[in-house]
Amino acid sequence: MQQANLPQIKDADVECIFPAATVVELVYSASQRALFVSAPDWQDEMRSRVLRINPQTLAVEAEIPLTAKGFGVALDDRRGFLYLTQGFNGSVAVVDIAANRLVATIPLMEEVVLETRYRQEGIGGERLAFLLRELERFGVSEGYPWKLRELAFDARSGRLFLPGLGLGINSVLFVVDTRHRRLEKVIHGFGYNVVGIVLDDEGRRLFVSNMQGQLFVVDPDALAIVSRREVEVDQLLNMVYDPQQRRIFGVDQGIDRRDWRNNHLEREYAPRSDGHQVFVLDADSAEVIARMPTDEIPIGLRWDGDRQRLYVANRRGIRVDKGEGTLTVFDTRRYALLQRLPLAPHPNSLAFDADKRHLFVTVKNDETLLKQGLPECVARIRLADAP
Repeated sequence: MQQANLPQIKDADVECIFPAATVVELVYSASQRALFVSAPDWQDEMRSRVLRINPQTLAVEAEIPLTAKGFGVALDDRRGFLYLTQGFNGSVAVVDIAANRLVATIPLMEEVVLETRYRQEGIGGERLAFLLRELERFGVSEGYPWKLRELAFDARSGRLFLPGLGLGINSVLFVVDTRHRRLEKVIHGFGYNVVGIVLDDEGRRLFVSNMQGQLFVVDPDALAIVSRREVEVDQLLNMVYDPQQRRIFGVDQGIDRRDWRNNHLEREYAPRSDGHQVFVLDADSAEVIARMPTDEIPIGLRWDGDRQRLYVANRRGIRVDKGEGTLTVFDTRRYALLQRLPLAPHPNSLAFDADKRHLFVTVKNDETLLKQGLPECVARIRLADAP
């Protein structure tokens, strides 16, 4: 239910530029007063870039070449480094944001013959047959055993934490020592498709979530799993942490993953939710405090603790001819929907500027625009002041 007495984002408050064929995630650097956007190139990997965008003029100030496609982003703003997951290459890219150049690539794993790896993991029977059919369907036989999507930077320890989605095998958490630019540890035991990650810096807790309704607490200093909780949601994707009230906000995506999940678990998984919602968890107990329905397939979210506003990007379709994505805005005091803003085709990743007066969003193309070869959008949204 919208609250009519509160300021609304108007269409005139949204501006868009189209800087690259593909844009994925973005982050704002207060030290550089710049926005950094990952721009992988699917046709020619060597044309993949990081875009440096002026947040005031929306001009592209630099294009930083990468040697592989970069996706997720995390920032060490004090030391001036941007880290990007190279999700299909088993590595992390390191970009110097003052010099605007790639300075290192940190390998996390080696490429393997996937069938051989499955057999080494003890996978056989119908489970193995399913995985081999899927590999054949996608034309894949060799690759990296884990895919990299999101990552979190811990400024206190100088470590990067990267969930590794197991392609048919159990997920892991990679730990990178950024000062020495090396893989420090691989923590095992994260089940089916670990994806979400957020740091409670003050409480020294790292929350990690998967696609089988589990929330893990990892000690970021001891580098060990402290606890695993079953949560009454299925697809705990992206999350943000509220240190004021010790809450976790996250998206429960709602995409049908039954075949892969049941095969992985070797049992019929009983769904716990219908998805397409934001969940709010008590960070200490992992109990659900609230559920807020979003539009279909929520993905990215950002929280403004001062104004108690949660912004959620909803894709509203995967590989559809015409995308009709939205941005939903919630009041996190009352867990109420404030606004639904059309943001087609498919909004994806979100970032605030320094004072949270603007929200930046990467907007992905639908199938029609992809076939036309049109570039994707970075949108800037001017936010109304909270009352």
